[in-house]
Amino acid sequence: MISKVFSVANIWLDSFLVTVEADSNKSLPTIEIVWLADISVKEAKERIRTAFKNLWIVLPPRKFIINLSPSNIKKSWNRYDLPIAIWILNLILDNIDKNLLNNSIFVWELGLDWEIKPIQWVIPVILEWKRKWFKYFFVPYDNYKEASYIKWVDVFSIKNLSEIIKILTNQITPVPIAYENIEYKNDYEIDFSDIKWNFLQKRALMVSASWMHNILMIWPPWSWKTMLAKAIKWILPPMDEEEILETSMIYSIKWLLDKELPIINFRPFRTVHHTASSISIIWWWSWLQPWEISLSNNWILFFDELPEFPRQVLEVLRQPLEDKKITISRASWSTTYPAKFMFVATMNPCKCWYYQDPEKPCKCSLNEIKKYQWRISWPLLDRFDILLEVPRQKIEKILSTNKEETSNCIRKKVVNAWKIQRNRYKNEKINFNSQLDAKLINKYCKLSEDVKDILKQATERMSLSARAIHRVIRLSRTLADLDSSENITKQHILEALQYRSKNMFIEE
Repeated sequence: MISKVFSVANIWLDSFLVTVEADSNKSLPTIEIVWLADISVKEAKERIRTAFKNLWIVLPPRKFIINLSPSNIKKSWNRYDLPIAIWILNLILDNIDKNLLNNSIFVWELGLDWEIKPIQWVIPVILEWKRKWFKYFFVPYDNYKEASYIKWVDVFSIKNLSEIIKILTNQITPVPIAYENIEYKNDYEIDFSDIKWNFLQKRALMVSASWMHNILMIWPPWSWKTMLAKAIKWILPPMDEEEILETSMIYSIKWLLDKELPIINFRPFRTVHHTASSISIIWWWSWLQPWEISLSNNWILFFDELPEFPRQVLEVLRQPLEDKKITISRASWSTTYPAKFMFVATMNPCKCWYYQDPEKPCKCSLNEIKKYQWRISWPLLDRFDILLEVPRQKIEKILSTNKEETSNCIRKKVVNAWKIQRNRYKNEKINFNSQLDAKLINKYCKLSEDVKDILKQATERMSLSARAIHRVIRLSRTLADLDSSENITKQHILEALQYRSKNMFIEE
């Protein structure tokens, strides 16, 4: 007699349906698991035997053959314990509800005490397979909180094997987990009103936050560069439900969700130390795990003191910054992760920190300054929309008691610009200005002849590349949105060009 139960194989964010067939015969009593099952999966037979014994379930003296298909997907880890147990129960019990069995997904780890253990991948599995024809999802009790944030699907939390047997044999009627509304969290830890003066810099940060414009802040030390960078988080638009679930999927497969933090309902702000390797930023060895650039998906990746990072580390950021995704390939598999992050970085202009500082002389030679600055390649520098100088403020201004614009007020302007862009691109595959390609720039960024003349002159004087020109136009479009202007004006293009200044860099 052959029966089927459905489970899921995950290779990180990629999810594949596993159809498990079980058969039994009167051969020597044993349990055999076949078709690309690794050692951890094959060890399931011992865990299942022990769990059945502790639950007083007697296995008949037969040979059970468990087949995991398709054959081209490797099955690993112990997530198949409970599905295999259910397959065996389906063979030895006659009163299992076939309709419930055929419309359900089972992906669990089984303890020797027949308790159900929490697992990874709850959110990505449910989101992927709710789009298919499956109606019911059974999750471990410890995972019920994160599953409660997914709409339009019946999810049941189960504590042990005994409970699932009673459900499958219709002895009890399961109650779906109640859906919980997702609330965006935003507590102001650093308020813009606490950062005195720096009006131009605050304006630039507001522009940067109005949809993922990469920003590099440069000046000698003690000019509040790092504090300004950390303050950006508190003026970002709230994450919508799609962004929250997308980000939570990545944190779920990394085991970074728990009972206290069942979902990522705030903008990730990932700070990377300059000793980090390219492997720790892009992926994790041969496992294809996501790392910093994907954990910062849906908003900020922060590098403090950019030239202190090895050049190899910085160069691996070029492709994700352009494509907003990262594809990791190995001999056995390839997978793609989202990388829609805003790159925020700070740097000093030279090794001694004081190049072009009006108060303290620089001790570096011209060659030393060049060597220090050239740790950042020009192609990478081109990928910053805003190059911002952050001069130090006088002590009188720092101690000023004047009231300045709060993060909440700035955030309202950012949210308004965000709504304008969402509405404009509702029929496109993008959401914001920083994602505009050449074709969409021609469609949504109409430039008058006067504006084109200004851009031509700036291109010649500032030696702007084609990529930099497009970034200026995209930035101008955001500035127009902040002013609720339908057209890009001279004022917008001039302000955007102002943010491309390379006065602190030595080009020759």
